[in-house]
Amino acid sequence: MTDQIIAARPGDGDDFAARMAEMVAEARSRGVDLNSVLAAANGTSLREQLDLRLPVLRRDHKGTYGTWALYLRRLAAGLPGLCPCVCLVCSSGTCPCVAGTHSEGCSPEADVDCGDRMRAHGYDSVRVITRHHIADAAWWARRHAMQRTVVRNAKREAAGRVLHDHDGRGAQEAMVQACRWLWNEMRRDDVVPANVARDVRLPTRQERGARSLDVPDFLTVHSLATTTGDDPALDGLILRHMVIQATRRGGVLALRCRGINRDDCTITYWDEKRDTYRTRPSTPDHLDALVAHALERGPRVPAPADAPADLRRTGIPNLSPNDAVFYYQPKDVFDADGFFVAREARPLTRKRFETLFGRIRRHHPGFDARGLRPHDIRHTSGRLFYEVGGEAAAKFQLGHDGGSTSEHYYKEHMDTLGQLKRNLFSPPGGAMDNSEA
Repeated sequence: MTDQIIAARPGDGDDFAARMAEMVAEARSRGVDLNSVLAAANGTSLREQLDLRLPVLRRDHKGTYGTWALYLRRLAAGLPGLCPCVCLVCSSGTCPCVAGTHSEGCSPEADVDCGDRMRAHGYDSVRVITRHHIADAAWWARRHAMQRTVVRNAKREAAGRVLHDHDGRGAQEAMVQACRWLWNEMRRDDVVPANVARDVRLPTRQERGARSLDVPDFLTVHSLATTTGDDPALDGLILRHMVIQATRRGGVLALRCRGINRDDCTITYWDEKRDTYRTRPSTPDHLDALVAHALERGPRVPAPADAPADLRRTGIPNLSPNDAVFYYQPKDVFDADGFFVAREARPLTRKRFETLFGRIRRHHPGFDARGLRPHDIRHTSGRLFYEVGGEAAAKFQLGHDGGSTSEHYYKEHMDTLGQLKRNLFSPPGGAMDNSEA
């Protein structure tokens, strides 16, 4: 049928129109989706565009790629197994409601039909997808997120924990923002005439309270971290580093030995969100703690056979400039005489942040209620520097500087920020122990 349509050529006016009408009617009688056929023929189907543009999204927007790519693929594939009802019965698995009836315990809203499903648009031409389709997909994204919250709250209620109040607005906004990016890219290449996603209204964001902690709360967080886990030295150093340097999780994981400059008392780390290296001052005792941690837990090699017995038992540190700074407890191998043979050094991973802050929330209902997260430590650091050094110091500490000339010149006063850090975090009487905040 496609070959017939392509072979047809205008020649006799009304005769050509009649032949086209007959072929279109025949195609529809066979269940052929002509929009999908034509979209595939000219490369403007949504799937084709995603295959072309998602690699660009991964390259240029690393921080949002995981979220946006997920929702764009969902727009293409639909949600054939998802019921829109957010009751616990329907949210816990495949919707058990059939033929217009509802299972016991199912209580959908008046305007929700359990038989509805999110339509797939993967084979549709991007020229026929409208703002209404995108708004509908965003609504489904919100329903899906609401179902996840229902299931999680059921588990939290059974455990006696505070319930989440998430209502799916973040997922709805993410779907719209992802589509805005995709349609804007296609508009630039004249694949579509306009960015229809721009006309989709974003949901109103819920008002949230301040995310920063005051000093007593931070000390409570630190105390819980160092008394409830299996590696208090590591957890304490992570929190100490995050509050002194105001880094994100990625900045902790990406820190390498070459980034520690003891002479200048600075730390250089990779800021994955801004896609740049940042250099910020630290305190001497904090740098000493980082170096000691890396030397103690980082890569090691056996000592020579003629080395002293103590050195043969511990091995020799073998750190390179590209080695990580933060490590889990290493796994060492010793021979029958107790001499060091080999080490499996285990660099820190994102999983530690999940377990660390999850453990703190479980042990403290107040932090559980507010949803304490690693980024709150960064907020806390910014708040401390704002209170003692003003807005310019806080912006420089957080990496938000550079927007104006006056903020740019503040970088020339890195020693000022260093002095603020020494005043805030260095004990007046001596070096701080590795496990202290």
